[in-house]
Amino acid sequence: MNIRTDAAWAGVLQFKAQLLHQQIAAMQRLAADSGATPEKLEQACAPYYRLLDQIYDRDVPIARALDTADLLLHLEGQDLQTDAPRLSLVSSIMGDVRKQVGTMIRTLVSSLDESVDLPREIDLGLCSFAFGSLYLGFALPASPAGHAELRGDPLFSASREALALLGKVTDHIEEDDAYAQICRDFADPKIRDAALSAVGQLAPSGRRGVSSVAIGGRAMPDRPWRTLTPQTRLQIRGWLEKPVLGEEVVEMSGRVRSIDLDLRRFDLRLIDGGHQPDLRCIYPASFDAAAKKWLDHVVIVRGQVELFHGAARLLQVQSVREDAGV
Repeated sequence: MNIRTDAAWAGVLQFKAQLLHQQIAAMQRLAADSGATPEKLEQACAPYYRLLDQIYDRDVPIARALDTADLLLHLEGQDLQTDAPRLSLVSSIMGDVRKQVGTMIRTLVSSLDESVDLPREIDLGLCSFAFGSLYLGFALPASPAGHAELRGDPLFSASREALALLGKVTDHIEEDDAYAQICRDFADPKIRDAALSAVGQLAPSGRRGVSSVAIGGRAMPDRPWRTLTPQTRLQIRGWLEKPVLGEEVVEMSGRVRSIDLDLRRFDLRLIDGGHQPDLRCIYPASFDAAAKKWLDHVVIVRGQVELFHGAARLLQVQSVREDAGV
């Protein structure tokens, strides 16, 4: 798919519809001048009316999605070849988008300013819904009513950057040296891991009747659409098993402020009394039972670490124990 997402598509379709209406009017005048029967006129105009029906019924909703969505997904698959896809399927896809984009925004905000008080849930707006097979367009969270949206605000900046980074991850996803390219593009290992995790979760599993997800939107201008498949999901999962590129082993103490039990990742904050930036940690499956008790606890983690600007940013956990001194 080579659709551009930075053009005013609704305007283009409006112009095409106007041309078709003009052609129909010209055909009617020609038929009247030549004395053609109503049946002949209907037959002559039928192809133009079919094109108008396609524009208004199918193309206009897609054009609106292209024009208005910050993040736009085009999903294809056996269970989407219908005008009434299962509500459970659509709602589960929306839930995935909400969780992954929200996590990316939180990760970026904490990297920009750890003191920002984030809302418990970062919600997106559904700004478009169109068939063919299915287009879902999402708008980034807006400021509450009565509050000005400032471009210097960390939440505003992180919201835009989150979607841009999702697009950036997919730039090299189909290349032979994709992971090496992504590592070069994402110098901060914490951001790299969060972005890869999000894209991996947005890629279809192949078990829900969705065979591919193409990703685009206004937040990813000048980028061609990238198609994610079940193979993409498996590829990224392999990269995420041991993503830490450094070899140094460290031991650090901090509070577990958020945890993803599915991805086996948690954020460690208030490290060294708040003098160190927050740290993203990856733990093995053997810690699954214990991990459920870590949230909001102060723990001591030990493991292999990757640095960014001299600070620990991504850690492959070898051991975790509660800090008895707290």
